[in-house]
Amino acid sequence: MSRVNLKNILKGTPFESVDPALLQIATQNVINRLNEKQSKVENREKNICRRRAVGKRGSFLFFCKHYFPNYFSTEFGTQQMELIHLIQSYRAKKNKDGTKNRNPIRASVAMSRGFGKSTILTLCGAIWLMLTGTWKFPILISSTLSQAKEFLQKIQEEIEDNQNLKNDYPELLPKKDIKGQNVSWSDYDLVFNGGFRCIAKGWGNAIRGKRYKHIRPDALLLDDPDEEKDVASESTMTRKYRWLERAALKLGNVWGIDVILSYTTIAPNCVGEYVFNSERYKSWIKKKHKAIEFDPSTGKEYSTWEAGAPLASLLIERDDDPVTFAQERQNEPLPEVGQKFKGLIQTWDFERPVSFDGWILALAVDLSQGKTERSDFSAFEGVGLNPKGQFLELYSDIQRRRQDQIMRDLISALRVFPWTVCVIESNGGQDYFIDNFKEKVEEWNELCLNKNNTDGLKPNDRILVPIIGIANSGDKIKRIESQLQSMIASGQLKIRSDSHILKSQLEAFPFLKKDGPDALEMSVRAIKDNVGSTIQFLATEQKEIVYSAGLNPDSGQSEEINIVSKSLDQLNRAKLKRRGF
Repeated sequence: MSRVNLKNILKGTPFESVDPALLQIATQNVINRLNEKQSKVENREKNICRRRAVGKRGSFLFFCKHYFPNYFSTEFGTQQMELIHLIQSYRAKKNKDGTKNRNPIRASVAMSRGFGKSTILTLCGAIWLMLTGTWKFPILISSTLSQAKEFLQKIQEEIEDNQNLKNDYPELLPKKDIKGQNVSWSDYDLVFNGGFRCIAKGWGNAIRGKRYKHIRPDALLLDDPDEEKDVASESTMTRKYRWLERAALKLGNVWGIDVILSYTTIAPNCVGEYVFNSERYKSWIKKKHKAIEFDPSTGKEYSTWEAGAPLASLLIERDDDPVTFAQERQNEPLPEVGQKFKGLIQTWDFERPVSFDGWILALAVDLSQGKTERSDFSAFEGVGLNPKGQFLELYSDIQRRRQDQIMRDLISALRVFPWTVCVIESNGGQDYFIDNFKEKVEEWNELCLNKNNTDGLKPNDRILVPIIGIANSGDKIKRIESQLQSMIASGQLKIRSDSHILKSQLEAFPFLKKDGPDALEMSVRAIKDNVGSTIQFLATEQKEIVYSAGLNPDSGQSEEINIVSKSLDQLNRAKLKRRGF
C-alpha cells in the first residue's frame, strides 16, 4: 500500500498525524500475525484430520468420506460397511494374545456388482493401509493386466489431482532420485515418497522375486479375478487355481502375506467360489453379500443399499433378467439355467438281474490320483445295455484316492459284475497306470490259481475282463453333453437312484466337478463301440451257422435262422467250441 493511499485512507481518523512508514510496518505485522494464526489453525485441523484418518486409532471410514467425497455421495449400505470394517481390521499389528507381528489375515468377500467394492478396496483401502504403515508393498491383481492397471491409475490420478490428499500426505508424492527424477511413476508401478511401493499385475503374470529395496510384497488385493471367457474353460480355471496357490500365495517373507479377495459370482467355478467352497481355505475370513435380503421378522425383502440401489429398482432388474441378477447381484453360483442335465435325470431302483445273458456291460475309469481335498475325484462308472436296448447305470464309485487305492478298488469293482470290457482314460500320460494295473491283475489271477493262497481265492475269482485304454479328445463339456444329454432326457439312460454323487455332478454340470459324468460318458461310449463289434460278430456267426447247415446265405434261400441274444463273451466261447477248442 503506497503512502499516498494510506494518507487518504487515514485522513479524518485519529491516525492522521502518525508517520505513514511506521503505520505501514505495524499494519504488515498485524497481517503477518493473522496469517500465522490462520496457518496454525489450518495445520491443527490438518493434523486432526490426519490423526483421525491414519493415526494410531485412525478411522478408515473417516478417511474414505473426508478425502474421497466425490466417490461416496450417498450413505453406505451394509455391504460397504462390512468391507470397510474388514479393511480396518488389517490395521492391527499384534495378535490377539499380544505377541508382536500378527499372523497374515486372508479374506474372501463376494459383493454385488455396482456396490463400489473396487473403489473401497483397490483405491481407498490400498492408500490407507500404506499410509498407516500396515503395508509397505501391496500388489493389485485383477483378471487381466489392463484391468489391474486401471486400479493403479486411479491411485495415481487421486494423488496428482486430489489437493486435500496431496497436501495432507506428502509421503504419497512420487519418490525422487538424486537427479530429481521420479524413481517409478508409471501405469504399472508406483514408488512413493514415504518409502512404499504398489504395482499392478494380471492374473497369471510372473510375480515371484518382486521386491523394493529390502521390502518384499506384503499384501495381495485380488479384485474381479475372472472374465466370462475364463469360466467357460475348465483347463483355464485349473491354471488359475494353480497360479493362486503356487505363485501368489507363496509370496512374502517368513511372516506371510495378507490377502483380500473381492469378487462377484459370475459362475460356480470362478476363483472366488473355488476359495469359498474349498476346505483348503477354511482359515480364511469368508463372506457373501446379496443386494436383496429377506427379513424374517417382517416377512419382507429389503435392499442392502437402499440409498444407492433402492429395492424398487432391484425388483425391476430381477424381473427383467433373473439369471444375471442372481449371479451379479445375489452372488448365487447356480442359477436355475445353464445346467445341461438339470431336471432331465431319470433314475431306477437297482435290482440285480438273475442273469446277464444278452447284456453288454462296460466299466469306465476316470483317473485322478487325489492326494488332497482340492484334487479331482477318481470315478468308476459302470453301465449295462440290457436286451431291451436300455442303458442302465449299474455301478458308481466316486471319491478321492491315491494310486494304490485306485488299483485295489478297481479290482473289487471288476469282480462285482460280469463286465464285457473295462476302459481306462489314457490321456495325460496315464498309460503307465494301465500297464501297472494289468500287471496287478496278472498277479491277482496267479494268486487265484495258487491253491495255497491264504485269501480263499479260487480260479473262478480270476479277472478275465479286457482292460483297454481310451483316449478323450476335444472339449470335455461338449463331448459329455453331445453323448449323454439326449439319452438322459429321453430316458434311454437311467441313473441308479442311490448314486447321489453322480446325480449331483450331473445336476450341476458343467459348473462343478465333472469326473462322474466323464466316466459315465466313457462307459456309454464303450458299450456303443462294443455294440458295433457285436453286430459285426453276429453277422459272421450267422453266416457260419448257415454254412454249417448246408445253406448258402447269398443264394436267397428263405430258411429262417434264429440267433439267441447272447453276450459277446458267450458268443466267443460258442465259436471256439464249434471249432474244436
